[in-house]
Amino acid sequence: MPRRVGVIGCGRWGSKHLESLRTLADEADIECIVACDVDVSVLDSIQHQDIALHDNPKTLVERFGLDAVIIATPNATHYNLGRQFLGEGVDVFLEKPLATTFDHASTLVSTSIQEGKVLKSGFLLRFHPCIIDARLQIKAGQIGAIQSIYYRKKSQRPSDGSSHVLDSLAIHGLDLAEFLLDGQTPLRISEVLGTSTSSELTLEYPNQVEVCIDVGWEEVSNVSELEIIGRDGRMLIRLQQHHQYEIVNERSAPQFVDSKYTPLEAVLLDFLHGDSGSIAASTGAILRTIKYVEQARSKLPNSGRSKTRELKR
Repeated sequence: MPRRVGVIGCGRWGSKHLESLRTLADEADIECIVACDVDVSVLDSIQHQDIALHDNPKTLVERFGLDAVIIATPNATHYNLGRQFLGEGVDVFLEKPLATTFDHASTLVSTSIQEGKVLKSGFLLRFHPCIIDARLQIKAGQIGAIQSIYYRKKSQRPSDGSSHVLDSLAIHGLDLAEFLLDGQTPLRISEVLGTSTSSELTLEYPNQVEVCIDVGWEEVSNVSELEIIGRDGRMLIRLQQHHQYEIVNERSAPQFVDSKYTPLEAVLLDFLHGDSGSIAASTGAILRTIKYVEQARSKLPNSGRSKTRELKR
């Protein structure tokens, strides 16, 4: 059945959603794409004739008869916009975080259930071809039992001045830990360092697995990688590369992966045409990551250091 999809927030990341939707239009049976932004200059920068333009989120669904929306606005707006669009009876893809508090995120999940609508979040790294392949290799015993996971995301891009780096960037590392560790959840936050623009987070998981997350904006250089260390070797995935990663063990060799889609295209396809076999983050997993990020953020003192915090269950 043809789909009519709107993107709310068409800046740096929202524009990538628009391009991905255009690429997927035939395969996903998208008959209408609408770009919505309250900043008219942002709309003026969109030059594609096949994208309709609108400047008012409150009238968007009724004006265009939408079936689904993608929300790519600043973090603080996610909750109100998510509630609005779920209440208007459309499926909602909310960029992470779903909300900046666990209570708000839980309300959105409850609203989606009450309305009978799909609610998903932007954990696109679960759909990264190299991460999918690495997960299969780990299950096959290629590097032995996982001992530690390192997620590093450093960006030269400036902070938007309102979002917290733990909400926007560290949350990916937490979700990947749950994905690679088959749903295991952390026992404690061992350490939190940094500020709202640059933070390091260390968590302890069952079986003495340690997960270290190092994220920041306004950094000297761009770094985007995932390192998985096992008893018998390690894996290094440079996240900007979608077709190759490294396994380092007694049979070290580069691993080559074929994929038709970018991670963003794949996660959007899942949202529009998802099924029971989806690898997307479940609502439970989404809520857990928000809970851990909220706890970590609350334990980040002005001095920039906090140690050994037990997680409330």
